[in-house]
Amino acid sequence: MSEAIEKDPRVSLPAFDYRVPQTVDEAIALLGEYGDDAILMAGGLTVMLLLRERLIQPRVVISLSNIGALNGVDVNGDCRIGAMTRHSDIVVSRVLRESVPLLCDACGRVGSPAIRNMGTLGGSVSQGDGASDTAPALLALNAEAVAVGPDGERRIPLSGFFQDVFTTALLDQEILTSLRVPTPAYGTRTKFFKYTCTSAEAFAAVTVAITFVPSEDGSCKDIRIGLGSVAPTPIRATQAEDLLRGQKATPELIAEVAAAAAAATDPPSDGQGSADYRREMTRVWVRRLLEETVIN
Repeated sequence: MSEAIEKDPRVSLPAFDYRVPQTVDEAIALLGEYGDDAILMAGGLTVMLLLRERLIQPRVVISLSNIGALNGVDVNGDCRIGAMTRHSDIVVSRVLRESVPLLCDACGRVGSPAIRNMGTLGGSVSQGDGASDTAPALLALNAEAVAVGPDGERRIPLSGFFQDVFTTALLDQEILTSLRVPTPAYGTRTKFFKYTCTSAEAFAAVTVAITFVPSEDGSCKDIRIGLGSVAPTPIRATQAEDLLRGQKATPELIAEVAAAAAAATDPPSDGQGSADYRREMTRVWVRRLLEETVIN
């Protein structure tokens, strides 16, 4: 299906062709045909904004909206979430709420209800935005991205997926088809918090996501800390995690872990706050969430 959108002073978008493939293979073929002149569109939020602001002017926009295989949730051991699954559908998914409530909490803080109803998990992740609300939760859940290209399927741990500002490990003709999240170990505790300085629907100043697995003796068997809006990409605070893993938490140790998490950041300065402020808020919120999660 092809539909040309012509230049018109009444339309605030540049001219482009609009293609709606029915399968992943068709979408990959279109990417191969048009190369750098094409852009993929999932929910459309980011792409339409970029088009309107003339930050991109592709020859072809390839919509993934009609590819049914990219939608839906399947929990069979691990959780598989199709890349085109909307944030709002994840929020209300009973099976995901039971398996990975941390991700449901994160999707529930994405923008406004209208944005959650339009935006998709895969679209958000594939942008590589350091301010993504969902990426810190996926990092804390040890998720992996599943991509398909001309050479077949490839699984990419999310810890290596985000490479630079709006840059991911996806290759030129690859499409993110799903996110796979391991079912958390029995007894896993999770926390998610999005801190904003303006409205609740704004981009975060700091986002913190934590998964904590206690040992029988009360020490930390495993921990992952995902952070957003405090670096060019979403990040894991791995050095901070190492301080707590295998140890029994004390207020002093938690404070040390929080300081290490803040030290791992490289935040921007913008309307939400200065770099120093965001770094300090990282320390504050990691400490608070760890106290709520780790100390009984």
